[in-house]
Amino acid sequence: MLASTAGRESKFQKWFGTVFFALALFCVAPPGFAAAKALAILLVWAYWVINDSYKIISVIWFFSILLNLVVGAAIGAMFHAVVRADVANHFFRLLIFFVVLSIGGYVSQRCHISERYLDNLIFSITVIMALSKMFIVVCGLTGWISPEVIEATIGLESVTADIGFGLARLQFPSDIIIPFLMATYIGGKSKSRDSILLVSAAIVVLLSFSRYLFAFYLLCTFIRAIWIKKIDLISILSIGVVVVAGLLLFNSLVNRFASAETEASDDVRIEQVQYLKRTIADYPIMGTGIGSSISTFKRSESTPYFYEAQWYAMVMQFGYLGIIWFVGNLLGVLYACLKRGSSRFFFTIVFAAWFASGLTNPYVTALGSAFGLCILLFRANGAAEVEMAHA
Repeated sequence: MLASTAGRESKFQKWFGTVFFALALFCVAPPGFAAAKALAILLVWAYWVINDSYKIISVIWFFSILLNLVVGAAIGAMFHAVVRADVANHFFRLLIFFVVLSIGGYVSQRCHISERYLDNLIFSITVIMALSKMFIVVCGLTGWISPEVIEATIGLESVTADIGFGLARLQFPSDIIIPFLMATYIGGKSKSRDSILLVSAAIVVLLSFSRYLFAFYLLCTFIRAIWIKKIDLISILSIGVVVVAGLLLFNSLVNRFASAETEASDDVRIEQVQYLKRTIADYPIMGTGIGSSISTFKRSESTPYFYEAQWYAMVMQFGYLGIIWFVGNLLGVLYACLKRGSSRFFFTIVFAAWFASGLTNPYVTALGSAFGLCILLFRANGAAEVEMAHA
């Protein structure tokens, strides 16, 4: 009887892991198809909610999320005449972000996530992301299909620009997951597999041509070396790729990090922050509501509620009360599911680096961030279990 129960539990845990693997792969690796991804996330979440029991604290947390977002949406729609479509879109994006975190927290508590599972997931996501970008680049270089047509077809708006050697910058919201993957990958089983992973990650980061992503990627590579307590092939190849890319794209990198165009971009960010600060000062407590933007300063017409200084924008939208509530909900789900051990320190460093991304780009609540935080949580909890076993 006990053996039968253990067998059912093992199959149940394996199924959980398989579902999360497929969900993460579909939602992060290929770009675009936002509606289909959101539907897949909600279906998985709804199935688990209906077919399992939850602790009362989990229910309270989720209702706290809903209330936080509903209050923000009501303030925008009722008191600041924010366009209803913008309110709904922003509300739904933030809700999906938290739903993914709840799925990750649920899986981390219900089943053991092995190093092999995580490495396979990380490898698959990274390679498919790189192949997707290379496909778009090749289509653009050959004139077969323009990147604009591809992006319009899959429903994606990318940051594009020339970066040298005929290459175009392609920055997608999901790119932010790459540093999380580099921080949590163990590897060591196959040098060829590790090399493919590293080259794929480098392709994604280089084509994104984001200064923040460069820095975050290097930081996470360094954190990984300390976390696994050795300098391995991944660490050495990372340094090699950085050196080679630096030599080949020297002029483009110099222009990206120190040029008149870069200064102009930074000036725009500074101006953006000034506008946001003024609005925050006018509505400090309750904010201007979810989906709101500054009428005289919009980053994007399709998603006007997103800014490079996204944390400033969210303080404006939620107010100080709402943003403290929002961050509290975020910290609550992650640290409640995080097991004790030295890995908490590494988790916190990577989390803080990701958190800082909201000061430089709008992707802090993108799907890449949500799934990246889940994978980081799995890795930290797996390391904590190993520590406990050796204690």
